[in-house]
Amino acid sequence: KLAYPTLAIAGASVLLLIILAALSIENYNRERDLLTKQLFRQGSTFIHILESSIRNGMVNMRWTQNQIQTLLTETAEEPDIEFVMLTDQSGKILVHSSPRYTGNQMVNIKLPQKRGGLISLVQKGPHDKDIFYVIKHIPPMARPLAGERYKSERWDRRIMRWNNSLSGKYIVIGLKMEEYKAAQAEDIHRAIVSGLILLVLGSASLYFIFVIQNYYLIDNTLKSLESYTANVVNSMPNGLISLDSEGRITTLNQNAADLLKLDFYKIKGKLLQDVMKECDLRNILLPSANIFERQKECHLNDGQIIPLSITSSLLKDEEDNIIGKVIILRDLQDIKNLEKKVERSERLASLGRMAAGIAHEIRNPLSSIKGFAQYFRKKFDPDSEDAAYAQVMANEVDRLNRFIQDLLNFAKPQEPWFNPVDITTLMQHTLKLTEPDFREKNIRVEARFDETIPPVMADGDMITQALLNILINASEAMENGGKLTITVRKNHEQSVHIFIEDNGKGISPADLRKIFDPFFTLKSGGSGLGLAIVYRIIENHHGEIEVTSQPGKGTTFKINLPFKQV
Repeated sequence: KLAYPTLAIAGASVLLLIILAALSIENYNRERDLLTKQLFRQGSTFIHILESSIRNGMVNMRWTQNQIQTLLTETAEEPDIEFVMLTDQSGKILVHSSPRYTGNQMVNIKLPQKRGGLISLVQKGPHDKDIFYVIKHIPPMARPLAGERYKSERWDRRIMRWNNSLSGKYIVIGLKMEEYKAAQAEDIHRAIVSGLILLVLGSASLYFIFVIQNYYLIDNTLKSLESYTANVVNSMPNGLISLDSEGRITTLNQNAADLLKLDFYKIKGKLLQDVMKECDLRNILLPSANIFERQKECHLNDGQIIPLSITSSLLKDEEDNIIGKVIILRDLQDIKNLEKKVERSERLASLGRMAAGIAHEIRNPLSSIKGFAQYFRKKFDPDSEDAAYAQVMANEVDRLNRFIQDLLNFAKPQEPWFNPVDITTLMQHTLKLTEPDFREKNIRVEARFDETIPPVMADGDMITQALLNILINASEAMENGGKLTITVRKNHEQSVHIFIEDNGKGISPADLRKIFDPFFTLKSGGSGLGLAIVYRIIENHHGEIEVTSQPGKGTTFKINLPFKQV
């Protein structure tokens, strides 16, 4: 990139070259036009003299072609004239200053069509020389307006002879262009000399420009390298910290500052160990010949604990002396969360397979037990205590069967049948199903829907089941009444967010971590499969579900469903 002083000199030099070149071209064109006009005036003068002489000779002295031939031949002896000729409208040469050309045909020359018209052009002539042609159309002679009869009759005969002989013909004069070419060559020679001078000046200017440019080159290169390095460092997805030999921070990128919750502008020059007092970095800061890499949980100054992958390597100078250290920090929170999700999926799959086997083994004996219970109930007096016991047995068998069906649904969930679903309509339908229970418990429902949400590709029945399960749990968390807030809105243009928030009794942090585990329940009569099935349904829709809660203040479920399925 050129420096500003260099650009100014280069611009001035280029501008000077352009101006001088333009002036040279303009001067050349002006000289050419002047010479052309001079030739045209010279030719026009000769033609007018010839026309007057021929008219006078034919009208007053009854000239014939011989006298005209003599006039043209004598005229052509002028040093500037190459030839003179008379032609008809077809271009046939009637009289030529060189008699051998009389009767020939002119080629590639356009004659003027206008009466009395006068034109000029440059054309190759004999011996392949450039000739400046001036051509004039000879108009007919008009009769005098008044005069004696005898004189009038005499003029009529002369005019008729003129008109019959030369009216409508053309006088063509060819002028030599040697002097014109010589003058033009001189102009070109001067232009070439001027161009060479300009070239020398321009070359000197360019040399001077490059000398100045080299003066700025090192500084600009260093600045560019510094800017490039800064951009690379700041564009890294990981955090980067460089230390000097004493362990002081010399460089860090914004990602490192954000990751460690540090002030980017205040920590340069400080010891890393002083800045990160709560994070044990002793092993990392020790001099080592090898690259050091390890994973550890780092305690930040604000009390947050984050998993980090830390890689450090030594910085050495040309003499292999240690001058500092570079530390690369990689945030492992997403990876750890993904590992937990994979581990959970594997655990749920194992539980599902085990639950399916248990369910099939239990279901057949339960059918027999229910059959015997119904048999004994019919044997006993309907009002007897024994009949009541038999009915209790049958009811418990039905409850176990429902639990087994939940196990099977969890173990082998159906594949979603994706169709365009209006989430707002689906949510309103689910609220109507739970409305009697909410009314009975004096629970106030506040719903906020975004009317611009497009349809979501989902299985409507499964999503209804998941939402219904969450709403029932919210209702059971507010036995003494409360407020349920439901919000449905777009998350950019990719997905829809559903928030279900209650102000019930809440969930403790210890229980919150296990809330989606199968068979975990906080209800005395619960199976512990409801929220596990909800999690599986949302997972099968390639969505996400999160839950936050504060004991005594309430719980919020957040569901994220994509608009389109991959």
